[in-house]
Amino acid sequence: AVEMRSLLGMVGKTKRERIVNENIRQKVGVIPVLKKIEAAQLIWLGHVERMEGERVAVQCWAWEFEGERPRSIVWTGRLLSRALWNGLSNYSNCVDPNLNRRNESRIVSAVCGFPKELANAKLKRGQFGDDAWFTARYKSSEVIGVADGVGGWRNYGIDPGVFSNFLMRTCERLVLCGRFVPTEPAGLLARSYYELLESKQPILGSSTACVMVLNAETRTAYAANIGDSGFVLVRKGEVVHRSEEQQHYFNTPFQLSLPPPGHSGLVLSDRPESADTSNFTVEDGDVILLATDGVFDNVPDHLLLSELCKVEGERDPVKLQGVANAIALMARSLAFDSTFMSPFAKNARDNGIDTLGTSRLCVLSLTL
Repeated sequence: AVEMRSLLGMVGKTKRERIVNENIRQKVGVIPVLKKIEAAQLIWLGHVERMEGERVAVQCWAWEFEGERPRSIVWTGRLLSRALWNGLSNYSNCVDPNLNRRNESRIVSAVCGFPKELANAKLKRGQFGDDAWFTARYKSSEVIGVADGVGGWRNYGIDPGVFSNFLMRTCERLVLCGRFVPTEPAGLLARSYYELLESKQPILGSSTACVMVLNAETRTAYAANIGDSGFVLVRKGEVVHRSEEQQHYFNTPFQLSLPPPGHSGLVLSDRPESADTSNFTVEDGDVILLATDGVFDNVPDHLLLSELCKVEGERDPVKLQGVANAIALMARSLAFDSTFMSPFAKNARDNGIDTLGTSRLCVLSLTL
């Protein structure tokens, strides 16, 4: 039900229109959550079969149950599914109290976003309007990123979302192939940008971006942001880390660009090496919000904090998704509320400008 409410909102439909769920999923380009869970269970089952015998998951799988009812694959699948979501350490006391708990951190993430104009929006994987995102994992490194295509290019017949989407899809591919340095997210962003510049078919446009890498072994996060896309980390009800916004002047953030031939001197273009970088340790239950400026410009800090605090230490991905949805919906509604003085509206009014918000995207992550 939560999934379908989100998907219906993305295509501008309501439950009253009685559209078949499968038709909505096909239009959005997603598969049912249950199918994803089943696929994860089968992948995890194969992983368990290849583990060494002393591992907790293997001992859970090898349990022998007394009584008339034999062990079923359905019951075992549920056990492994819960182990996948809640962590195998939950079962350690049931198997061997002397086994060590797993010390590596991991990320449970949820994503939600809305383009400014839902009616004309193109539905594409990893993209909401002009904004794009990705999540990927390689060995002990988990990587998440967002990018915001500069909407002004639309006035020249150029789709701003193509540039940001290429940037994120390339980052995703580089991570999955292991072609990045886990401690240098700015390097990952730079490599993606230089691949874009060398593309045979020119991809014109500009984008801001933020990429974060979590090293699960050292419990350290490495972040790089260029422009006004960024992140916030909440711990124990307080913001303990956040990115620094980079702007040349009001509403003109740092950005990676590829202008049309002969127009290089007329378009702002910053080098990826100019990205603001930071690193910090993470703790169990930390909540990390990565978002484009559509969230930070439209939602005041105190409203963001009140939502993020709801999932501190929460391991349920459904609840995490609910907060991501709430933040994105809040950003959208406040952006079009002429009576609400948002952070962006305050800055705009200070500069003699009266304007509405932009597309909004948030990737909400909980480190466990």
